[in-house]
Amino acid sequence: MTTLLTQFGVKAETVYGTGVVPDRFFETNGIPDFNAEYGRSQSEGLRSGTRVARSDRFVPHNMGGSGTVEMDVPTKGFGVFLAPMLGTVASSVVADSVYTHTGTIGSLLGDILTAQVGRAFHPSGTTQAFTYEGGKITSWELSTDVEGLLVASLDFDFEDVTTGTALATASYPASTQVFAWTGATVTVGGAAIEAMNVTVGCDNNLKTDRRYLRGSALKKEPVETGKREVSWSLDMDFVDLTQYNRFVSATAAGALAQIVATWTGPVLAGAAAYPQVIVTIPAARFDSIDMSTGDDPMTQSLSGIGMDDGTNSAIIVAYKSVDPTP
Repeated sequence: MTTLLTQFGVKAETVYGTGVVPDRFFETNGIPDFNAEYGRSQSEGLRSGTRVARSDRFVPHNMGGSGTVEMDVPTKGFGVFLAPMLGTVASSVVADSVYTHTGTIGSLLGDILTAQVGRAFHPSGTTQAFTYEGGKITSWELSTDVEGLLVASLDFDFEDVTTGTALATASYPASTQVFAWTGATVTVGGAAIEAMNVTVGCDNNLKTDRRYLRGSALKKEPVETGKREVSWSLDMDFVDLTQYNRFVSATAAGALAQIVATWTGPVLAGAAAYPQVIVTIPAARFDSIDMSTGDDPMTQSLSGIGMDDGTNSAIIVAYKSVDPTP
């Protein structure tokens, strides 16, 4: 199978659109769905006897690229995505072999990645490198359901795509694990609940079409063009009216609660500390509740948005790992 020869790596860029050699590599759930995008500026000029657009009256132009990568979140290396996902990252000193890298909502300007995907020719098996420069994460999700793993889905926009850059040599951190549903917990309003699944995410609302008459079709770095849209959803048994009452609350305060989803790795990183991913939405608004139908025990599907409470980041992602840097 030529898919066994694929690879995916990233590295933070210093200058937007100036590619660098990837130095962090990740296992992905399928080949990343990244594609180049090209446009054609076509003349509509009329000419006697011409009933079809002429082949010498259009100009191709490079529109960059975009796409999605999905991966099981590893216990090492994932911190490189925190800044492009959220904007601001603060790292704590090591404690029991574990560093905590905490991503909060901040400016995304300058948070750029070069991504590279290796795709194998068929049937030769020779791997061709596709290098995606000027990578910005436009939206993202973290999710888990029963019997599943913690999965990250990252949507990218790219300034340029090239095939002339050499394939980087992939290397993966030793003794890396993944986060499973068996290590996941969820609290709502400080109380533990028994969720069947949980999804948290954010649309960064980036303007990705910043093109100008400047001798090049390549875009300038995407910038924020609207408020971030933090979202969440979860399913749970219909155990009481607690969540329903949040949805139907007549007051703003009553329709809000803190949601914390925690994933703990299966293997100790230190003497007592485990790798973890902790996502906190301090002011989660309850916007929808759907009750199940049928003969099975009653369940409820809850969803809503994360709001700015004036004090905390609307969403916080803490990544605890042995990595000394994000």
